[in-house]
Amino acid sequence: TLEYSLDTGERGSRSVHTESLLTRLTGAEAALVVNNNAAAVLLSLTALAKGKGVLISRSQLVEIGGGFRVPDVMKQSGAKLVEVGTTNRTHLKDFKEAIDAKTALILRAHHSNFRIVGFTTEPTLEQLCSLGLPVIDDLGSGALLDTAQFGLAHEPMVQESLAAGCALVAFSGDKLLGGPQAGIIVGQSELVGKLKKHPLARALRA
Repeated sequence: TLEYSLDTGERGSRSVHTESLLTRLTGAEAALVVNNNAAAVLLSLTALAKGKGVLISRSQLVEIGGGFRVPDVMKQSGAKLVEVGTTNRTHLKDFKEAIDAKTALILRAHHSNFRIVGFTTEPTLEQLCSLGLPVIDDLGSGALLDTAQFGLAHEPMVQESLAAGCALVAFSGDKLLGGPQAGIIVGQSELVGKLKKHPLARALRA
């Protein structure tokens, strides 16, 4: 049943089935599936930060495969990009000093396909979440199991981001689950509810 409810005999939501499974799987309050992870980030920023500031470390202004650039997506969302820190070192105090009355969110983007090594520092997710602003974690591919048990380097897990206090976590369903292309958003029910009601949600839905 994709668009109707057997219980009420009326129109329903196509997202209830996946939401039920994803909340059980991750422990999140709510979930939403859109057509890819770029759409997940775009919808989140548009619905929650249009015309307002979003803080992100300079070291995380990444471009991944296919030309997806974090700054470009932020620009399309209408959010104001506020770069924090330097390329190799960003401290918690840099975020604190950048917060003002127009700041809506903090965005953390997983480095994914590159590493900065040597003289480098970044605040932890727990530290970012302690600043009192909603934190969105863009995990890219994401992981639901500890990849170290398979002999691979540890990949940040969705459950870890939620446990750290992130308001929303966005990740790529197709890469993670090996299914059709999808972007998954999990997190606080109040914020996911705002995303569901935004006009873009229909255009970007799976």
